[in-house]
Amino acid sequence: MGHSGNGPECTTAATGDPARQAEHLVALAREARLLEFALKGEGNTAQRLAADVEAALEQAMDAESPGELQKACSDVEAVLLKVIDNGLHLSAQMADMEIDGVLGTARMPVLTAVLTVP
Repeated sequence: MGHSGNGPECTTAATGDPARQAEHLVALAREARLLEFALKGEGNTAQRLAADVEAALEQAMDAESPGELQKACSDVEAVLLKVIDNGLHLSAQMADMEIDGVLGTARMPVLTAVLTVP
């Protein structure tokens, strides 16, 4: 499996607008077929936030109705606020990954998100 190409990117920062960042992150999640998530760093708070971020992104990926999409956006915004309040950094990027399957190799859009403890 390998990544190729540089896709859209989203980064949280204390100076950014969490609502806008959440909308962008949900849009990326909606395009993705797979989610890769990593936590760089340690700590109980970071681990709890990592679980919350991952769950919010998965919810965004699975959202089908406008109501589910709105809830996903609100949940992502809420978790982004927690990330910022705790001084952590979240980056997310779309890329294509080659997946070997029964029908051969297929390219799938993958959202790679990394939560970093400073």
